[in-house]
Amino acid sequence: MVSVIVPVYGVEEYLDRCVQSICNQTYSDLEIILVDDGSKDSCPEMCDEWSRKDKRIKVIHQENGGLSNARNTGLYASNGEFILYVDSDDYIREDMVEALLDAINSYSADVAVSTYYSLNDDYSLKRLSGETVVGTPEEILPIVYNNSIFHAWGKLIKREYALKCPFVDKLIYEDYENTPRLFTKVNKIVILMDGRYQYTIRSNSIMQSSINVTKVDLARIIDSTLELYENQNFTVYSKAELYALLIKLLVHHYHITIRSISNDNDAFLLESRSVLKKHKNKWISSDLISKGRKIAYFSLCFFPPIYRKLYLLSHKEKQE
Repeated sequence: MVSVIVPVYGVEEYLDRCVQSICNQTYSDLEIILVDDGSKDSCPEMCDEWSRKDKRIKVIHQENGGLSNARNTGLYASNGEFILYVDSDDYIREDMVEALLDAINSYSADVAVSTYYSLNDDYSLKRLSGETVVGTPEEILPIVYNNSIFHAWGKLIKREYALKCPFVDKLIYEDYENTPRLFTKVNKIVILMDGRYQYTIRSNSIMQSSINVTKVDLARIIDSTLELYENQNFTVYSKAELYALLIKLLVHHYHITIRSISNDNDAFLLESRSVLKKHKNKWISSDLISKGRKIAYFSLCFFPPIYRKLYLLSHKEKQE
């Protein structure tokens, strides 16, 4: 049995589409857990109505605790041999569960990943290439970062590993923290580059509401993830590759933030510079980071006002 966990909050416009796509799966041995996280709209009643329509649906009503808390509630209440998280404003193709389960059985994997498609996304063709990629965490993690598939949703996970990796409560960007931790605990991962998961970008979602000013949590998550990889039994090259990807991600969000605010003492910017300084030996010694980037990172750390002016000038020229 597969337990499909759906955290529900403020999504009355999308909920029916989401639940219907799960009920319509070609693989029918499902336990569908709708966790109403104290939603103030009509979602609680909609969840109850769905439970009357389909006996596989179980509804849990709770006070608002946030996305991580709702996912954990569903996880601990589940009974399936496999766990799948689906966000309630998204939906899935009718064969997604069957395809992921077949992939796990065919490749003796612990996690199967479906890439995603979004109408509002400048998506990567590679992410939708139709290829099947199989490997160890060391081999798969760079692919996860390069294709932005670190989200909690769209992954079929063996129960024992999901239980080892509950979500950190009250954390923004919880996927960035959870997926790397989960993947370092498993033995083999398979990715279906087929876009069977339909991701919806909403203007009022948590991520979209903070897209221009990154929250400090992200810098702290990148710091802890750098340390996580440092402690893995990966090759020197693999570690260097992951360090470079994480630092690039951090600086990318640094750029997004300074384009939106003029305060160099913003919590995220301060924490980002602290993380770069703390891990400077990783990027200074890296053969995978160009000399130009190293100079830029040094300037960002120690001369942030100068870095800001040079970056904004460069960004303006590119736009023109």
